[in-house]
Formats: sequence, C-alpha cells, structure tokens
Amino acid sequence: MPIHELAPGHIDIHAHLLPEDCYEIPAAEGTRALTERGGELYFGEFPIAVTRDQISGVPRILADMDAEDIAVRVVSAPPYAFAVTAGPEAAADYARRVNEGLVRMCGDHPDRLIPIGVLPVQDGAATAAEVARLVADGVRGVAVPPVVGPATLGDPELSHVLDGCADAGLAILVHPTQQPRPGFNDHYLQNLIGNPVESATAIASILLGGTFDRRPELRIAFVHGAGVAPALLGRWDHGWRMRADVAAHTSRPPSATFREYVYADALAHSVEAGELLCKTIDPQRITLGSDYPFDMADRHPVQSSLALGLEQDALRHNALRWLGLD
Repeated sequence: MPIHELAPGHIDIHAHLLPEDCYEIPAAEGTRALTERGGELYFGEFPIAVTRDQISGVPRILADMDAEDIAVRVVSAPPYAFAVTAGPEAAADYARRVNEGLVRMCGDHPDRLIPIGVLPVQDGAATAAEVARLVADGVRGVAVPPVVGPATLGDPELSHVLDGCADAGLAILVHPTQQPRPGFNDHYLQNLIGNPVESATAIASILLGGTFDRRPELRIAFVHGAGVAPALLGRWDHGWRMRADVAAHTSRPPSATFREYVYADALAHSVEAGELLCKTIDPQRITLGSDYPFDMADRHPVQSSLALGLEQDALRHNALRWLGLD
C-alpha cells in the first residue's frame, strides 16, 4: 500500500489479532485451545485477561483505536499462536491459516490495519515456503519468538528465519512467549521478568553473533522497550572488551550495534525506563507500541510517548521505515 493511502496519525506497531477459526493451536502434546469462560478467554487453564471481542473483533479494535487517537495498527497473532512446539507440518498448516485469516480480517480496512504474519520457525523449508506466500499476498512483515527451544534468534539454528526475512525484505517483530522457567511459578513472573529477559536474550545473541554484520539490511523491532537490554548494554560491552569468546563474532561493541540497527517500541511502563531506552537507541528507530489488548498493555500509548518527549511525526516515520514503506 502506498504511504498516502494509510490514515494520517499515530502508527502502533505492537497490537494483536487472532482469527476465531485459529483458536485450536497445535503443540507437542497435541492441541491447546482458547476457550471462553464467563466472558473471558483461557489458554488451556491460563486466563489471558481478554475477551473474544478484543482479540478477534475488528470493529472493537477500530473503536479502541479511535478512543486513543491511533490511526493505524500493525496487528500480529498473539505469541501463543507461534506454535513453536508443534511438529513442522502442523506448524506450517497453522501458520498458513493464521496468516490467511489476518489478511482477510484486515482487508476491509487497509488504511488502518496492517497484518504481519507468523512463521513455522522450527523448520527451514516450511519457513521459506510461508515467507514466499506472505510476500505474494503483499504482507509487510512477520512476528517471531525470541527463543525456540534451546536456540535464540541469533543462533545458527534459526538463521533461516532472519535470512529468509532479509532476502524477502520483510520487517520482523520479535515478541516473547512467556516461557516457563525455574523460580517463575508465582506472581506472574513468567511475564513480568521472563518476557523482558527473553527479548534481551535474543538481542544479545543477534548483536554478539554478528547478525547485523552479516545482514545489515535486516529491520528488526523488539517489543516492550527492548526488554531489559538497555539496562544491560554496559555489561555486554564490558564482556565484549574483556573476553575473546564474547567478541569472537563481531568487531563492534554491542551498544554501538544496538544504537545503529535495532528498532524498539516505546512500551517501557515507566518514564525512567523509557528515558533509558531513548538514550541507548537511535531516535530514528523508536516507535509507538501498545501490546493491545492484553493486561500488560499500555492503555494510553500516545500519552506515554508524549511524556517521553517523542513526536508523532517522528514515531510515524520510524514505523514506516521499519515496515519498508518509507
């Protein structure tokens, strides 16, 4: 879509939408389903704190956009729809159905809703086939997990994901998946600590693995203000200076590569964390993000961006550049 056909105003690159016919998600143990109880959706036994209307209702998402002065939303499937534990064939079939559904749901509002797809990341051939399908359908990008089993996104085991997207010119949105971890059983710590750590793990593997040295054309955005990465860049730089194994695959300190190449949304949940992000990232690579419609979303992302001194025109242009629409 030409830029002039998008609605003028704020672009939110981090929001979620899932077709209702994709509520049964393939997994290693068979199928896990979204079910409705008392008006709220559950993923298995876990309450996800949204309603069917919020995660699957285009009229609802448009109305909520209007209420928050958001002109355009880039919508992706929620992270539990990445189906990372499913077998390659099941994951490929599910990714295709999710992507076809998102394109269909956004088709009546191309000026306001931009769908980005999911990939069967656990298989190289299936990933390549789905990338080709997305490009043929005019989809601008994909949402992928930062960690898949024992591999992080910058590891050689997942190079087919980043290389395939780079070859196709697709934007990449990296979204954590709230993986179970020892010690994170209570207090929602899988999300509160686990999600920002997952994002930082992928960022570190990409920076230290030399991914941008090899594929500088990649456009990768990390949600939730790049997780805890901004607070750890100094530690990573120190390790890069002091240890040959840390510096083995890149000639530049991680903070320099982070500033030059990484995109992030401004969803940092506090002014102090947002200011740190703004100090460590290139101002041309920070975007608006809400995490709509989940409980950890910023209900007023435009107000939050204004509190950080971020300008609408700059945020919009940054989002367009990330999407390859500039």
